[in-house]
Amino acid sequence: MAEDLDFAMNFDDSQQSDADKKLLVLFYRGTVKNEVESTNQGRPIFNGIDLVKIITPGSRDTFVGDATPDYQQRFSVQWARYKAGQDQNKGNGTPLNMLPWFSIEQIAEYNAVSVHTIEQLVSIPDSLAQKFMGFHQIKQRAQNYLDAAAEAAPTLRLQAEIEKKDSQLADQAKTIAALDERVKKMEKSSAVAKA
Repeated sequence: MAEDLDFAMNFDDSQQSDADKKLLVLFYRGTVKNEVESTNQGRPIFNGIDLVKIITPGSRDTFVGDATPDYQQRFSVQWARYKAGQDQNKGNGTPLNMLPWFSIEQIAEYNAVSVHTIEQLVSIPDSLAQKFMGFHQIKQRAQNYLDAAAEAAPTLRLQAEIEKKDSQLADQAKTIAALDERVKKMEKSSAVAKA
């Protein structure tokens, strides 16, 4: 049985917020037929409307509805990106193609059910496992990848800081060398002027 979607508008519940992060949310422009104007003008008249599409990765469960202020607030990051004309799901995780052992065919299979990131893959409920061959092993390997990355993150941050300091020291050394050269030139000019 597929995991039930919880579309409740409970903004204070951190559990709902964590669940929302696993959803694929797209705001887009659609049209709705204006029946009154269509009747008055004797031809179909459509009005533009903002819509929201909410997809549970790994499932066929999809919700489409008006982009009400509640949805705009609940998914404020995607809403802001939509209004700015940007990719709404940019930065939502690590793309599946970053898994070196994941084939192009597997990526296509998961993309077909709206799973685009490693984080979305590991959040697929076990109740949907029968859709994918070897799912439990794949999910475990993906989780191991994320765990290893999280474990390596402090070391990588420290390495980046060291590289930044090394770059700053190299820049300072160049500046000191340039200043030393200018001082030597000034001393030569001063010596020539005295002679």
